[in-house]
Amino acid sequence: MRTQGSGGTVRIAMVGSFPLDPARIPGGVEAVIKNLLAPLAATPGLDLHLVTCVQGLDRPRSGEFRGARIHYLPGQTRLGHLTDHILEQRRIAAKLKEIGPDLVHAHGTGRYVAGSHRSGYPVVTTVHGIRYKEVVLFGGLKGKVRRVTTIRLERRLLAESRHIFVIADYVARAIAPLTRARLYPIANPVAPEFFALPTSDESDTILSVAAVQPRKGLLHLVEALALVRKQRPTARVKIIGKVLDREYADRIGRRIRELGLQGAVEMLGFVSDEELQAAFTGCAVFALCSVEESSPVSIAEAMTLGKPVVATAVGGVPDLVADGKSGYLVPFGDVEGIASALLRILDDPQRRLSFSRAARSRAEADFHPDAIAARTVAVYEEILAAGKGHA
Repeated sequence: MRTQGSGGTVRIAMVGSFPLDPARIPGGVEAVIKNLLAPLAATPGLDLHLVTCVQGLDRPRSGEFRGARIHYLPGQTRLGHLTDHILEQRRIAAKLKEIGPDLVHAHGTGRYVAGSHRSGYPVVTTVHGIRYKEVVLFGGLKGKVRRVTTIRLERRLLAESRHIFVIADYVARAIAPLTRARLYPIANPVAPEFFALPTSDESDTILSVAAVQPRKGLLHLVEALALVRKQRPTARVKIIGKVLDREYADRIGRRIRELGLQGAVEMLGFVSDEELQAAFTGCAVFALCSVEESSPVSIAEAMTLGKPVVATAVGGVPDLVADGKSGYLVPFGDVEGIASALLRILDDPQRRLSFSRAARSRAEADFHPDAIAARTVAVYEEILAAGKGHA
């Protein structure tokens, strides 16, 4: 990388959500950050730092991961949504001033971006989700407060931003009316090991990797499985993801019992990366039935392993899945449509092979982390060379 700072290096501070245990990645944003760290840190002339906040942490910690210096800060434990996580914002800004980066790369449209803006350093932001669309399902008084504060903060940060990575054409279209920032298209990277994993589609297992919450539409997938098993009794579903809504998880459990699907549906919760990869390699088809998505990492991971995808035609999903070529797209909530699409794949080995090849080809062209990191560095250089980037 062309040099900028002292010592002949460019110092980049990435800011975003990341776990204390990098072997247990809880979501798509964390996966993207993890997959970028190694190739970015390996870039000649680049000094990479990552700043993140962790709930329950009593004091700041630091460590190394894949060549990057990780700075863990205590998360805000009270009144976070009411205050836009102001304490975390201040801690992030203070840590960035201590690091002294040439450029900050923030992730999201919430506290991490707000704290980065507070620091006064040049910022480029990766927008991962369209929060004003995602929060519509938050219920109750607490949910209403979260909707108001989340949307307000997102709109302010988008209006302030000058440089934004967009992970799908859908994201670019959704935020264009809300920002004057320059938009840089860039796909989500998939972990390099996914490109080398052996895989099999001989089972009748349908995998869904999704947090257990209403937005992910898992209840519809369970109901679709009941229809699938009328024609294919060996079909089963594995669900991997943290429970974010206990009431919704209980509804799914009750529906499983009502439909007599005990033993045919496994809800595995939050698993290690190794367990996740094993589930991916052993499934026949991947399903995601959400009401809103931007560019799901889980779909990109499935495609990298050559897995056909059945997904709802929402948000940026059609930017990933070519309907009738690498999978099938169905309307949100269409249980019969989900079941029909799953059966067309499970019942036709030749179609499964054709979809697998198309999915893998797309992944090899667009999702490898080395290529994504190279494009990211090129944008860093462009911003720094232009001397722009504040916010």
